Amino acid sequence: MAIIRALLSAVIFSMCIPLATSQAAEPPLMTLTTRGDFPLGSHTVWYEDTMASMEAQEILELDSSEWQSSDQQALNFGYSDAAYWLKMRVLNDADLSWSLWIRYSLLDYVDIYLCPQDAGNISACHQSHGGDEYPFAEGRDIDHPNLIFNTPMTPGQEYLMLMRVQTSGTQQIPAAFVDDQTLEHELLNNNIIRGGYYATMLVMGLYNLFIFFSTRERSYFYYSAVTLTFLLFHMSYEGSAFQFFWPRTPELNHYALPFMFSINLVFLSLFVPNFLRLKKYSRPLYRLFRVYTAMSLMSLVMLPLAPYQLLVPLNNLLSTLLLLSALLTGIRFWMRGHSSARFFTIAWIALIAGLVMANARSLGWIPTNTLTLYSYQIGSFMEIILLSLALGERIVRLQKEQLEARQAMMKSQEDAIQYLRDYEDLYQNSLTGKFQLDDDGYFIKSNPSWRKMLGYSDQTRFANENPPFNSLLTDNGEQHQLWRALRDQGSVQGFVVQMTPPGSSERLWISLTIRRRANNEKAAWIGSGQNVTDEHNNEQALIHLQKEKTQALRQLVMGIAHEMNTPLGNIRMAESFLSEEHEDWTPEEINAHLKDGLNHIHDGINRLNSLNQLMKNAIVEENQYPKEQLVLRPWLDNWAQEMQSLHPSVKLCAQVHSYLIEWETYPDALSIILTQLVDNSCRHNPDLLEKGGLTIRVDFRERNGQFELHYQDNGKGIDQAQREVIFMPFYTTQRTEARSRGLGLYQTYNLLTELLHGHIEWPAEANGFYLLVRFTLPKEKPVEDDGDLPQDNLAAD
Repeated sequence: MAIIRALLSAVIFSMCIPLATSQAAEPPLMTLTTRGDFPLGSHTVWYEDTMASMEAQEILELDSSEWQSSDQQALNFGYSDAAYWLKMRVLNDADLSWSLWIRYSLLDYVDIYLCPQDAGNISACHQSHGGDEYPFAEGRDIDHPNLIFNTPMTPGQEYLMLMRVQTSGTQQIPAAFVDDQTLEHELLNNNIIRGGYYATMLVMGLYNLFIFFSTRERSYFYYSAVTLTFLLFHMSYEGSAFQFFWPRTPELNHYALPFMFSINLVFLSLFVPNFLRLKKYSRPLYRLFRVYTAMSLMSLVMLPLAPYQLLVPLNNLLSTLLLLSALLTGIRFWMRGHSSARFFTIAWIALIAGLVMANARSLGWIPTNTLTLYSYQIGSFMEIILLSLALGERIVRLQKEQLEARQAMMKSQEDAIQYLRDYEDLYQNSLTGKFQLDDDGYFIKSNPSWRKMLGYSDQTRFANENPPFNSLLTDNGEQHQLWRALRDQGSVQGFVVQMTPPGSSERLWISLTIRRRANNEKAAWIGSGQNVTDEHNNEQALIHLQKEKTQALRQLVMGIAHEMNTPLGNIRMAESFLSEEHEDWTPEEINAHLKDGLNHIHDGINRLNSLNQLMKNAIVEENQYPKEQLVLRPWLDNWAQEMQSLHPSVKLCAQVHSYLIEWETYPDALSIILTQLVDNSCRHNPDLLEKGGLTIRVDFRERNGQFELHYQDNGKGIDQAQREVIFMPFYTTQRTEARSRGLGLYQTYNLLTELLHGHIEWPAEANGFYLLVRFTLPKEKPVEDDGDLPQDNLAAD
C-alpha cells in the first residue's frame, strides 16, 4: 500500500513536466460523433490564475495568447495554491446526451461553464458547480464519488466550455466526455468492481482480526490493521468515504486523507518487523522500523498543525522510505531461506506491477481496458492475498518451532514426574485435601480430596482450568489476612477461610494449613485443607437458635410482665384501699366499697386467668390436639362457611388445587391457624372490612413434591421489619384491641412449625398480607379415577 502512495507522487511529478513546457495556443475543436469515452486533455488549453481571484467573465474575455496547450490526456499541475482554468471547443455531432466525468475525487472546487459558440456574456452559459468543499449531494448530477456533470448540448451545435479547478491537494484533472449509455455501462462495472474490492478487503481484514482474537498472534492484528486502514485510506482517496460516512460534513475532507495515510503508515511500520521477526534476526533493521513508527506517529501529531500541501508530500516521502526498506528486507530474508519472506516479497512485486500498469495507462502508453483501468485494485488485492498466505506460512513455521519446544518441555515434565512419584501415594490416599502452589498462586499439584472439595471429578479438567488460589477465596479481607500471616510468619495452621468452588454459588468453610517451601522443594507453598463447612454451619445455627430463644424469652418475660401489671395493680389497689380504716363510713358505704373492691379483684383474677389460658394455648403439645384423617375439601368448605357467618362482609375464597383427597393432620390446629389469620386480617384492615372490600383467599396447592398453604388478603400487608418479629410472643401493633394479647400469631407459628412441621415463607412479589407454608406431602396413593372431582378445584399450577 505504501508503494501506491510513493509511486503516485512520482507519476504526478512526471506528468507536470510537459505542462510546464507547453506553448500558447487556441483549443482544437473536439467533435463528438459516436458513443464512447473521450478524454479532454489534448483538446484543451489552460490558464493559471495565480491569485485565484479572476471571474468567469474575465476568463471568457482573456486573449488567446494567455492560454497554454497540452498534449496530455489527463492534466496534472501538481501542488499549487493557484486556480487553473481550462478552455475547449466541442461540437456535438451526434444525437446523444453527454456528461462530463472527472475521475479524481479530491478537487475542492470545480466550476463548469458550457457556453454557446457566440456567447459574449457568461450569463448565457449553462453553469455547474461541485467539489469536496461542498456537501456531497450539492452540484452532483449522479450519486458517485467522482464528479459527473450533465452537459446539455444541442446536436450539430458548437460550444465553448470553461472549467475552473482549485484545490489544496494535487491539481489533477482527468476529465472526459461520456455518452449516457457508455456512462451507465462504465458506472455499473465500476460499482461492481469497487464493491467487490471493498468487500474483499473488509472480509480479509475482519477475518484475520478474528484469528487474532483466537490466537493472540500480533501479526494477524497488524495485518488486519494495515488492511482496514488502507481500505479507509483508499475510500478517502476515491471519495467513497465522503459519499457514505460524512456527506454533509465536507470539512472532514481536509483531514481524512492525511489521517488515514499516517495511521496506515503506523501499522505498516509495525507489521513488517513483526512479520519478518526483525527483533530476533536483525536488530538494526528492527530499530530502523521503530524510527519509521515514531515518524508516522509524529505525522499524526502534526495533522492539526501542518497544512495539507506540506503533510501529504512528507507522508509520501516517508512511505517511499518505508517501502524501499520493506522490499529490500524481504528480498534479503528470502535469499536467507525464509519461506514466508518469499510470499512477502512477491506480494510487494504484484502491487508494484499493478500500479505501474495503472500509471502507464494514465500516461497513454498502453490502451485503456478493464485490466489496465483496475490494475491498481487488482495489484493491491493480490498483495493482500499473498500477505495472507505469507502469514499462514509463517504460522506453520512457528507451530513447528512450538512443537519442538513442546517436545523438549514434555521431556522436562517427564523428569519432574519421576521426581514427584515418591510423594504420589501421600497425595492420592490422604483424606485431607493437599495442594502445592507456585509463586504466582497457581496450583502445580493437588490430590483427589482437594479437587473433590472444589467440585472437580478428575485431575485433567482441574489441570486445564487451574483456577488461581486467590480466586477461590470469597472474602478479600480473609485473603489479605492470610497472605499477610504467610509473609510475616512463613506458615499458618488451622486458618479458616471461606471458599467458593469455580462455577458454583456454594460457599465452603475450609481450615487451611500452609507453609513456605523448603530449599529442595519445587513448589512455593505447600498446603492442606479440611472442609469444616458442616461444623461451621452447625455452630452458626446453634448461635442463631440461641439468639432466637434469648429474644423470644426476653419478649415473653416482658409481655408477661406487661400483661400482668394491670390486673395485679388493680388487686393491690383494692386490697390497700379496703385495708385502710375509715371510721367515718356508714355501713351502707362500707358495703358499697367492699363490693367495688371485690369487683376489681374479681376482674384482675379473670384477666390473669385469661392470660394464663392464652399462654397455655400458645404452648404446643402434640397430645393436646387429636390427629385425624382429614377429608380436605369438605372440611375446608365447612370452615369457610363458619368464617363467612362470623365475618359476613369479608369476601372469602377457599379452594383446593390438588388431587390429594385425605390428609392425615390435626384439624383442630389447622382451624385455629386459619381462624387466627382471618381474625388478624379483619383487625388490621378495619376500613376495608367496614366497606366490604376485604378479600381473603385460602388455597391448598400441590407443587414439586410438597403440599402448600397459601393465605393472602388485599390489605395493607406488613413490611420486612415486621416479618422478623410478628411471630414473637406478645407482639402486637394494637395492644388495646388485641384479644389474644399478642399471643395469637405466636400460637399460630408454634402450631405451623412444631406441630404440623411446616416451613413459613414470605413471597416477595405479593401485595397485601401473603403467607406461604410448605408441608411435607403425605405418602398417599394417587387417585386413579378423578372423574367425580370438581374440575374447577383441580387447577394445575
